[in-house]
Amino acid sequence: MLIQRLKLQEDNIRFISFTIKSRINQINDEYKSKFYKSIIKMSATLYRFIGILFFILANQFLYAQTLSPLRISVITCGVGEDLYSCYGHSAVRIIDSVNESDIVYNYGTFNFNDPDFYLKFTRGKLPYYLNDEEFNGFMRTYLSEGRSVYEQVLALSTSDAKLMQQFLINNLKEENKYYRYDFLLDNCSTRIRDIFSSQFKTRFQYGHSMADDSCSFRTILDFYEKEKHWERLGVNLLMSNIVDNKMTNLESMFLPDYLMKGLADATLDGQPIVQETIQLLPQQVLIPKALNQPKVIFWGLLILIYFLSKYKQMQVPLLYFDVFFFMILGLLGCFMLFMWFGTAHQVCNNNRNLLWAFPLHAVFAFLIPRKSDKLAKYAKYSIYLIILSMLYGFFAYQKYMPELTPILLLMLLRFSNYTVSRSYFKFNTQS
Repeated sequence: MLIQRLKLQEDNIRFISFTIKSRINQINDEYKSKFYKSIIKMSATLYRFIGILFFILANQFLYAQTLSPLRISVITCGVGEDLYSCYGHSAVRIIDSVNESDIVYNYGTFNFNDPDFYLKFTRGKLPYYLNDEEFNGFMRTYLSEGRSVYEQVLALSTSDAKLMQQFLINNLKEENKYYRYDFLLDNCSTRIRDIFSSQFKTRFQYGHSMADDSCSFRTILDFYEKEKHWERLGVNLLMSNIVDNKMTNLESMFLPDYLMKGLADATLDGQPIVQETIQLLPQQVLIPKALNQPKVIFWGLLILIYFLSKYKQMQVPLLYFDVFFFMILGLLGCFMLFMWFGTAHQVCNNNRNLLWAFPLHAVFAFLIPRKSDKLAKYAKYSIYLIILSMLYGFFAYQKYMPELTPILLLMLLRFSNYTVSRSYFKFNTQS
């Protein structure tokens, strides 16, 4: 009985041992399976990480190949208070990270110390030139004047950026940097506009700045000069119907603002060329609205002279006024002729205003105190010319200036007194 019990216990112990061994083996198998699975998962994750890292490094390599250490941008400066600055300004900025330089290339430079500065400037023969200066010095000028500065950073490859830089460096040479300035056709803005077309050829296309034939040069200039009434009047008097031609999209970029618009949608190889636009300085100076003084003064003068001419005692003082008035008009006509034939300003050719601002008015003024018999005939022909000028103004291609209406009426009023010169001068002699 005892022996049987011992055998039974021995069998139980063996069974328990077998069970424990089986469970241990099962646990080992499960552990190994999980371990191998984790190893496989870790390997897959590692392979994915290596693949992503390789992709990133490859992209960085390709990115480094396409981008340049040269950062090139077009600078557009806002309008200022003076006439020369009321249209804005354009320049090119190049940051060279290798040479640690930050240079602005400026086509709007001239030598104010030239001994013949005023004569050359008036005749349109003052040479302008490309100049380079440090960016900080360039910005100080516009900061002090309170004018805005915008920067359009260009997305250029290494080769394209070097091409543009070499073009500007070559233009800085003494034999290349000078050019004859033309306000509408060849200025600081058009020079930059033409760089893209000349260097990138058909790869480059400008965006939409203005619809072709939608606006004339004179109209857009009047907009920029709208609060500078005396300057606007003077400029319009000297410019002929050439500035009344309608502009194309490219021609509108003679103004910096429109060059900026044209670049905003421009493409190089089908891709936008402007990477980003940054405002470097805000516009602080505001052009205040101004009374149209020429119109008020000229109408006031017409009304005053009209009523003074009704009084007999004012006839002699009005003779002095006529001498001064017609002398000014004659000298104005002489200046218009000089700007036409004596200068290189194409926009001053064929000026219709010479019909009323006739140079011989100065001779007429000289003859008034001498009571010449020729005054009556000259006065009649002058009246015909003035009427023709007014009628022509309604149909002519050259835009008519409303400020001139009181001046033309005043000329008709004063010339009419000389169409009967003999009785007129007898009357003044007796008075």
